[in-house]
Amino acid sequence: RCKHTSRPCVVLPGRGDGQPSFCTLPRQKREVTFQIRTVVFEKGPGHRSLGFSIVGGTDSPKGSMGIFVKTVFPQGQAAASGALQEGDEILAINGKPLHGSSHKDAILAFKEIKQGKVVLHIGRRRKKKLAAAQ
Repeated sequence: RCKHTSRPCVVLPGRGDGQPSFCTLPRQKREVTFQIRTVVFEKGPGHRSLGFSIVGGTDSPKGSMGIFVKTVFPQGQAAASGALQEGDEILAINGKPLHGSSHKDAILAFKEIKQGKVVLHIGRRRKKKLAAAQ
């Protein structure tokens, strides 16, 4: 449980101290499920672009919010794999939590990875009826 909100927290894999890396609050009571998934891409020579844009951050014009996938572009890795969808929340990049990050900081986190694996921990909200069908 989160010490700030007393709601359930999510701990990122690989964090050894057992402390929550970020907390997530349900948007609608009992009507939405929140799934956490891991998506892996590869950056560098011989690889397509990641192929998505992001919105959000602590400096968002709509107020402080998480980092979300805005658009998945048809020619990128995200579209080819089908593992990332518009509306997914990016919780961490290569184990670095994005909770409390500005949009600029999130962009820099992606740009710092010149080549190699890009491991995203994402959160996906689904209405329970849709989640049960998948």
